[in-house]
Amino acid sequence: MRKLISEHVRVLVVYLIVFMLLRWEWPGSVRGMFDLVGLWVGGAIGMALLGLDRVIHVYATRPHEQLSQQVSSLVGQRKLREALQTLLLRRGEQYHLAFRNGVFALVFIPVLFFAITSTSGLFGKGIALGLMVHLVYDIWRDQLTRPQHLNSWLFWMVSREVSPEEQRTFVWILTGGFGLLNLLLL
Repeated sequence: MRKLISEHVRVLVVYLIVFMLLRWEWPGSVRGMFDLVGLWVGGAIGMALLGLDRVIHVYATRPHEQLSQQVSSLVGQRKLREALQTLLLRRGEQYHLAFRNGVFALVFIPVLFFAITSTSGLFGKGIALGLMVHLVYDIWRDQLTRPQHLNSWLFWMVSREVSPEEQRTFVWILTGGFGLLNLLLL
């Protein structure tokens, strides 16, 4: 569990450091410093928000499954740490998640564009960017290490098997869209 969380935190930290180095000078005012802190806090919240789909899966979309019942029972017993560990250890059993699918990823690109162009502070931008960093990282990790597994969670809404070439095309288009949106912030 710690390895998975530290992996994601490292990716977010590297992303935010590169982002800051490319975009900003060191803030010269207290407000500028708070804005920078808002980016980091927002990024962390955004990265954690993607985990909400696992909670939605447990309580709303698939409460009848064994994993959902086990997690619900642990939460009812106030064993929150054990419930979280169970969710993370058995995350491979949760395929049909609300935010981890190709449709959500594509729909989130315009939402990210809206967040980047319409909010003045970095907190809201950080939330949207953190969520997308998490999603893109998960997609690339599975594309590089377990491409056959990618179909089970990213393309579960598609009624056919997505070929490896189609997977790579989707991943590159999504990454390119995210990259272009990042250029808007520089």
